[in-house]
Amino acid sequence: MKTTLVLLALVAVAASAVIPAQQLNSANCLMCELVVKLAENPADREAHIIEQKFDAECKKVIPIPFVEKRCEAYGNSKIDVIINELEGGTAPEDVCTKLKEC
Repeated sequence: MKTTLVLLALVAVAASAVIPAQQLNSANCLMCELVVKLAENPADREAHIIEQKFDAECKKVIPIPFVEKRCEAYGNSKIDVIINELEGGTAPEDVCTKLKEC
């Protein structure tokens, strides 16, 4: 009986560790796609403007805990990279895949 309870507890812990990783990967994909959408038009590719728009929209579309900090961290580390990909000629629909975000 104790062994069964211990095994169930281990399975529960393992399952809870996997779900957040999946959520995080899905969130990264959504955040990447959002940045691409905001920066798709070459006339709108000023990083600080995209970052402001991204921060506002990200909090609305990403369903994870502590979303504000996650959105801020993602924006700080990825917006310039995504803009560079778009300016380098990568098609908008290919950017997130190329960056391994989706």
